Amino acid sequence: MARICNILVVEDDDAVRDLLGNILDFEGYEFTLVGNGSEMRAALDRDQFDVAVIDLNLAAEDGLGLAEIASAHGCGVILTTGDPLQRPRLEASGRRHLLKPFRVRDITELVDELLTQSGSLCERRGDCGTPSSRAAA
Repeated sequence: MARICNILVVEDDDAVRDLLGNILDFEGYEFTLVGNGSEMRAALDRDQFDVAVIDLNLAAEDGLGLAEIASAHGCGVILTTGDPLQRPRLEASGRRHLLKPFRVRDITELVDELLTQSGSLCERRGDCGTPSSRAAA
């Protein structure tokens, strides 16, 4: 039996982080929610993640640097930002990205695309839409 896909969310805005957790939970993924780079590094040392969703403009660290760290741990990366002036940086990074606010379908399609592209041997929970017990680190 394949394991459940595991997503790491690095977002310093509590409301956005919680929303992403709700989306991932509903879609049937395992996930860990963290608020900064040091928590991200600790989570990467603890668990295996298939995809990392990283806010570009974290309070203490730049999301591009954290994306490199996540990639080195084998994660596909999706960068997000609410600042439209950051679009050139996102596009220059060559990474998948979304501008906030984004549609639920946009984030789930990117996650699925990265999982397919990487050939991840994981799947969603069979009870999609049923709340899981794991919501935060």
